[in-house]
Amino acid sequence: MSAPETTSTEEKSDNNPYHKTAQYYERKLNLPVIRSIRRGESTRIYASFNALIRPDDTVLEIGCGTGYYTRDLIKRAKRVIALDDSESMLDIIRNRLSTEEVARMKFVRSEATAFSPEEPIDVVVHIGVLDYVPDWQAFLNHSLTHARRAVIFTCPSNGLCGHMFHLLSKWEGVDIQRYARRQLEDFLQEKYPEWRCEIHRVGINSGWTGGSTWVCTLKREG
Repeated sequence: MSAPETTSTEEKSDNNPYHKTAQYYERKLNLPVIRSIRRGESTRIYASFNALIRPDDTVLEIGCGTGYYTRDLIKRAKRVIALDDSESMLDIIRNRLSTEEVARMKFVRSEATAFSPEEPIDVVVHIGVLDYVPDWQAFLNHSLTHARRAVIFTCPSNGLCGHMFHLLSKWEGVDIQRYARRQLEDFLQEKYPEWRCEIHRVGINSGWTGGSTWVCTLKREG
């Protein structure tokens, strides 16, 4: 059995505090309120995986973190490229997967838009990454350029819950980006009219809270 591939490119500092300590990232994800929000997100995200990921696909997961979704993706796809700019994150993923699963993966330490895959990518996934990306249009351009069939991503909403997330993150010294549905739809319609876009609001979702997260699925038509 071949050894797993690992590729490193120059690491860039960014706005994401969890890349400094994978353990802090894990602790925060296990807070009760975060777990509650994440359950709602996961239901919609897994529905997108069911609809769009095929057994013979190669999936690029940008900002894989400690592998919350990586463990599911490698069960669905033929091959997964797990990309993160933290080696600590990638180490945790390696230890959580079976030998057989790791053999079908490539681990890449890189800032997202600095990475150009050398193989065809069917689906690009980035969950919770646009939270930290000021130049979100360039980031989506990168994803859509490399995806042959679909892109699945999440980003914070501009509703009350998204605003609370923004304020709490400011306290930690992190600038969280928030997005309006129309903002995303207008960009995609203008730049990528050949892609069909579906956007769902999830998280703490009611008429006045506005939900915490958008789950977006983009599928190339034709």
